Amino acid sequence: MNVDFIFDFASPNAYLCHKAIQNLETTHDIKFNYVPCLLGGIMKLSNNQPPMITLAEIPNKMKYEFDTAFNRFMREHGITKFKMNEHFPVNTISLIRGAIVAQKNDFFDSYVEIVLSGLWEQSLKLDSPEALHALLTEHDCHADLVIEGIAKDEIKEELIANTSEAAEKGAFGIPTFFVKDEMFYGKDTLRELKEMAS
Repeated sequence: MNVDFIFDFASPNAYLCHKAIQNLETTHDIKFNYVPCLLGGIMKLSNNQPPMITLAEIPNKMKYEFDTAFNRFMREHGITKFKMNEHFPVNTISLIRGAIVAQKNDFFDSYVEIVLSGLWEQSLKLDSPEALHALLTEHDCHADLVIEGIAKDEIKEELIANTSEAAEKGAFGIPTFFVKDEMFYGKDTLRELKEMAS
């Protein structure tokens, strides 16, 4: 079964899903296709707001979403290295454009691991091309190619197109998954996808 994963580094839940997906792909007949999108763009196009705003006046729900459910998911999937980024929310436009460059040049898997680890394990401030270049250089991961690529119009346009298409199909946040045209939202829907692939 093929699943499109509407993806942006900006979401801590995207990190959690990525870690869970690695397991799912080895144990089930399921393949996730990462579609780089800009979370801020999806929110704007769908007239959505971040949970930090929508749940600000509902402390019980905020605590459940960002404490109970979060920790339960990490225990379920054996995720141990997550650390909330102290610079959150993070501007990820350079990072997600870089993901498109990495996809086109066949080093997407290593790129995603490096960037997700930098953001959600090491709490790095990765909101500029310079910071991204330094991180990729440290890991010997095509730093110059990525920084050159993210400035190209074709890469910028592809990110805009991905983001617009995701919103048109119904996405309003991340993580969102599509099996053909059927949408699944939220990290907990990985259980439904797992059942469908069994």
